[in-house]
Amino acid sequence: MKFAIITHVLHKEQNEEHFAYEPYVREMNLWGKYVQEIIVLAPKTLDKISPIEVAYKHSKIRFEEIPEFNITSLINIIKSFFIIPLILWRIFFVMKKADHIHLRCPGNIGLLGCFVQIFFPKKAKTAKYAGNWDPNSKQPITYRLQKWILSNTFLTKNCKVLVYGEWENQSKNILPFFTASYKKNEIEKFQEKNLNNEINFIYVGTFSKGK
Repeated sequence: MKFAIITHVLHKEQNEEHFAYEPYVREMNLWGKYVQEIIVLAPKTLDKISPIEVAYKHSKIRFEEIPEFNITSLINIIKSFFIIPLILWRIFFVMKKADHIHLRCPGNIGLLGCFVQIFFPKKAKTAKYAGNWDPNSKQPITYRLQKWILSNTFLTKNCKVLVYGEWENQSKNILPFFTASYKKNEIEKFQEKNLNNEINFIYVGTFSKGK
């Protein structure tokens, strides 16, 4: 089986191996155990590999590079008019080769992938929406558009969409999943603290533009 991953995650290459954000790659390595070939379509950067990035582990993996783009400024919007048609073309041909299509959303590349997958109604697909799926939350229009396409079973056929949490009135292709959590009997009682004085916070995570 040829398993195609369509993602906006930046990748880096070293010694013919491809590295990316560790939690994402670890998950894809688990999926990769059940397929014969992986095709990764994603943007690439020449930056140094950071400690929170690891390599894919698979005997047969092919990387299809696409340019990175955003619409955060007028110049970038103008550039995107030339870049997007190329990316759509590349996504189409990768999806055509694949036996199973996997979309990583939300993101610019995920949005384009949502549009292109409409032309492959018979192919098996999965999508992981790693953002807030709450129907009542305020989100950018591009995020809401991705959610609408993915949950529309007329436009998105033969696809299982993994979303955070369980929500009412969802289409049949929406599958809830949860991150690591505690059982009720594992939750420890805590002592209320006085928050009127100085409070020190420690942030553990990735410093990205979105955060």
